Amino acid sequence: MKHPLRLADILDHPERNGIYRLHDTVSLDHGVHISGRDLTGKQAILKALSSALFFPDYFGFNWDAAEECLSDLGWYGGPVVLLIDSTGTPARMVPDAWQTLLDLLSDAADFWKAQGRPFVVFLQGGHAAYPMVA
Repeated sequence: MKHPLRLADILDHPERNGIYRLHDTVSLDHGVHISGRDLTGKQAILKALSSALFFPDYFGFNWDAAEECLSDLGWYGGPVVLLIDSTGTPARMVPDAWQTLLDLLSDAADFWKAQGRPFVVFLQGGHAAYPMVA
């Protein structure tokens, strides 16, 4: 059985940027939290993301604008650590929009890996396809 990764193995290590599952018993001491219960549609997802990462006022609330902001983040200092809990809600209610968000976050993690900036997303509540962090 493969052992889960530890938070210390990931945080502040840009080469480990990506999306991970966070075990329900693990709490994240720092980072930005988004409640998955609020992610009930495309606009709700974009609003939560823009609020959590302080997107500029000119953010256009569409996927292209989200992609552009995620690959800029000049206004957001330091590493990006994002926790999304209750991920079963968007996965069940708006699977296409949820998958689009995951794709954008994965692309952003890859972009920032090449820049040497930590960008990590932790999901609680499902998504067995991603590595577990305990």
